[in-house]
Amino acid sequence: MIKKTLATVVMLSSLLLSNTVMAAGLEDDMKTLGKNYKAFNQASTPQAATAALNNMRGAAVHAKQYKLTAHTAEKVPSSSALFDQIIVEIDKSKALAQAGKLDEAKKQGKKIGELRDQGHKAYMHH
Repeated sequence: MIKKTLATVVMLSSLLLSNTVMAAGLEDDMKTLGKNYKAFNQASTPQAATAALNNMRGAAVHAKQYKLTAHTAEKVPSSSALFDQIIVEIDKSKALAQAGKLDEAKKQGKKIGELRDQGHKAYMHH
């Protein structure tokens, strides 16, 4: 009896811990994306913009592992598909920044913000 109770407690503890770690990991990724999106928009050199975009890409790739459930009745892309779209837009902006076209990169980068807003609307508790 004690072994079953102990096994149940251990299993529930590990389940709660894994959910907490997942939430913390996703939250960290979202903070990294937000902080670097701001840095990208404020960048005054292609190198600074590229560094911010690289950080954003890493966070988006990492965040993609979390399967989120939409909190809206509207038809929305899966969280994985949304992160894929963000990564594509990051790559487009990065190519422009690396080509020295910082203003064009920032215009292209607005799509990242639009996708972020779409994801927040669909996947965040309101």
